[in-house]
Amino acid sequence: MPARLVVYFPLGDPAVAPDLLDLYADCGVDVVECGWPSREPYLDGPDVRASMARALSHDAGAAWSAVRERFAGRSGPSALLMTYATGRHPGLTDPQFFSRAYGVLAVAPPGDVVRSALEARARASGAAVCSFLPNPLIEDDIAEARAADGYVMLQAAPGLTGPRPSLDPGNAERIARLRDAGVAAPIVLGFGVSTPEHARAALALGADGVVVGSAALRASLQGPAALAALLNGLRRGLDG
Repeated sequence: MPARLVVYFPLGDPAVAPDLLDLYADCGVDVVECGWPSREPYLDGPDVRASMARALSHDAGAAWSAVRERFAGRSGPSALLMTYATGRHPGLTDPQFFSRAYGVLAVAPPGDVVRSALEARARASGAAVCSFLPNPLIEDDIAEARAADGYVMLQAAPGLTGPRPSLDPGNAERIARLRDAGVAAPIVLGFGVSTPEHARAALALGADGVVVGSAALRASLQGPAALAALLNGLRRGLDG
């Protein structure tokens, strides 16, 4: 299977035009990680925090529906909901919340009640469940990742999201540890990935792809040309 390119898109952020999603499709993005705004984005750096703050006063649910409608019945990216398991989640009560969606990635400690409910709703809708694995790795998280039927996002560097100059070569050991522990789902590296060189390095370390968030937000705010250049470069980096 070709290497996976997963790219963040902020739900409800008025500064990021929905029409930019056409570039995601045109530039070879495989999964659009749709970020549900949170008041407590404790893993995120300034780019995502600012975007979520802008989105909080807007209708993220309507934006989520619009993304799924945009990609329904066409080739190209799939839509995944990324959310912190905090605050209000209409997915717990709306049976259509995950219709026409690739899946969900709910960030929370293992066994969290809201996370478990979101994942159950997704599976009942036929959507995949993805897992987030923090850095450093925790055994309970690894156990839950073995049940993932989507991808597993591995935190490539400790600390908050945001571009970094390079990828930690120690990720090769972490990926090997996950495989040895029975994690069968594709493993994608996120946190700091922002260049074609990072994408190539991730594959060399054993990853099945990358997740790009803050760099995509920065490019989106600069306009379509900057975003297309970023996405095309990442795709080329993954495809060699």
